[in-house]
Amino acid sequence: MKIVYSVLLMALSLLIGFQQAIIIMHFKLNRAAIEQRFCINKNKPELQCHGTCHLKRELQETESSGSSAISNYPKIDIFPVLFTTIEVKKLIIDTKSKISIHKEILYTSPYREIFVPPPIG
Repeated sequence: MKIVYSVLLMALSLLIGFQQAIIIMHFKLNRAAIEQRFCINKNKPELQCHGTCHLKRELQETESSGSSAISNYPKIDIFPVLFTTIEVKKLIIDTKSKISIHKEILYTSPYREIFVPPPIG
């Protein structure tokens, strides 16, 4: 269930982030239909508008609505809440059954790895 919510929130955040790119892609895919239905400059073919007036208007609306939509919501302090409980059961450690592998060797005199006899002479 957490995965479904994570994917859904990730998709929504990506859609919000790429909102203008999605509008431009929609315009490019449906340019002919947008030009016929929404173009203001249909009667002025010398402007070579082809629906870009509608695209500019849509982009301005998303730009203005994006900044005002954020400012309309009150600020909320976010703090972590732990919903799970941890239950500690009886903990017994048996130290008698442990076998020590470490063997400590105590040296009383300096230890040399290579024995060197005293010099003759």
